[in-house]
Amino acid sequence: MPTVLRVLLVLLVSLSVARGGDTDSSAFKSSAGVIVKEDALTALRGAGHTLSAPLRWDGEDWLMAGGIGLGTAASTLLDMDARDYMQRNQSGPKDAVSNVAVLYGDGLNMIALSAGGYVAGLAFKNEWLRKTALLTGTAIVVAGTISTILKVSVGRARPYTNEGHMAFRPFSFSGENYVSFPSGHTIVAFAVSGVLSERIGNVWASIGLYTLAATTGYSRMYADQHWLSDIVFGAALSIAVSRSLLRFCEDEKEPADQTGFRIIPRGNGVAMVWVF
Repeated sequence: MPTVLRVLLVLLVSLSVARGGDTDSSAFKSSAGVIVKEDALTALRGAGHTLSAPLRWDGEDWLMAGGIGLGTAASTLLDMDARDYMQRNQSGPKDAVSNVAVLYGDGLNMIALSAGGYVAGLAFKNEWLRKTALLTGTAIVVAGTISTILKVSVGRARPYTNEGHMAFRPFSFSGENYVSFPSGHTIVAFAVSGVLSERIGNVWASIGLYTLAATTGYSRMYADQHWLSDIVFGAALSIAVSRSLLRFCEDEKEPADQTGFRIIPRGNGVAMVWVF
């Protein structure tokens, strides 16, 4: 794990210790194996609930989705100008910032960070840290899954190909050149910041976390890997995913009258069912 992520893990553990108050939860009367199993089921239920969320959208949800679509479309008008600006303003200090920021959006690194936080929470019997790490990891996986599907199905050319911002080759499976939309690093960064911001509940922490996520998006444009609209959509999608997951997992159980996937424990394992 890179040094900068080790620092983030230490900060997260330190914050959880400073918060206190969660170490005597009744959940820790169970064995570690039982807790891990229950957490895994929670993550699966949360993922299923979030991925199937469009089936339960109401008018307000569709209006917000439309707003994200319009905002993304509007940002495409600035794609070429934003790229030109980034390419004209390259420098050593900016290179350093970009190289550090991109680590925050690396999926494997942040999954490792979440795993480290979860293990630490389990070992120190700190429920806040354990649940925060679980939610963070789940948000990354869910948002990353959506991102991967969109990247392949849209097939947008990356800026460095010099084919323009409206060049598309859906389902081309031709390496990394046509997977620009949306920005995966931006999605991971905003998923992490979204969960941590809500769990920490401090305005200054939120400002710092979202600034770091925005800097990650900037770094992807700076490196000529993504267009501005890739960043805008990725950030909006990730925030929506994080909030949906948090709303579900913060509740004791999901309302029974909602449509979607359910993960049901069985005597010899688990079963996934679709409720309608």
